[in-house]
Amino acid sequence: TLVVREGEIHGLVGENGAGKSTIMNQLYGMQRPTSGTIKVFGNEVQIHSPKDAIALGIGMVHQHFMLLPSLTVAENVVLGIEPMKNGFFDFKKAVEMTREVAEKYKFDIDPLMKVADLSVGQMQKVEIMKVLIKGAKIIIMDEPTAVLTPQETEELFEQLILLRENGHSIIFISHKLEEVKRICTRVTVLRHGYCLG
Repeated sequence: TLVVREGEIHGLVGENGAGKSTIMNQLYGMQRPTSGTIKVFGNEVQIHSPKDAIALGIGMVHQHFMLLPSLTVAENVVLGIEPMKNGFFDFKKAVEMTREVAEKYKFDIDPLMKVADLSVGQMQKVEIMKVLIKGAKIIIMDEPTAVLTPQETEELFEQLILLRENGHSIIFISHKLEEVKRICTRVTVLRHGYCLG
């Protein structure tokens, strides 16, 4: 059993092959569980796809970013919920929507920049903005610091704390125990498919 409380950063740790990614892929609808139940905000739910997860307020930031480098930050952020005007993509509105999210959560990033020109830390911010703009209240972060510099890691932690203060729940998957101890409210250890703690 894994229980994540509202407004907390919950660490999920375990050896390679322990099942961390599997359980999160089930929560995000990328894999189907063979047994058990999933409850979101106290209600039992069926999650068949990422679209279902997003509708329930669950977002996932993957270890390997899923961005389109040739597009702008704004175009990447609104992908899947593109604003339209007279049957065409409304770029101006996309920039406005992206700016609103960036300002609300203090992401210092220009919506007009091409993703190809961003640093790794900035790309991760775009990934987080993508889930926030779709209304995610539960955010799964899969090994988020694996590719970041120490400075980018500090910036990420500041962002995650701000999200927690705004009532978001964050599942923080990591191998770096010092980071888990520093930022997480509680920790669950996954071993041979069983949750401990």
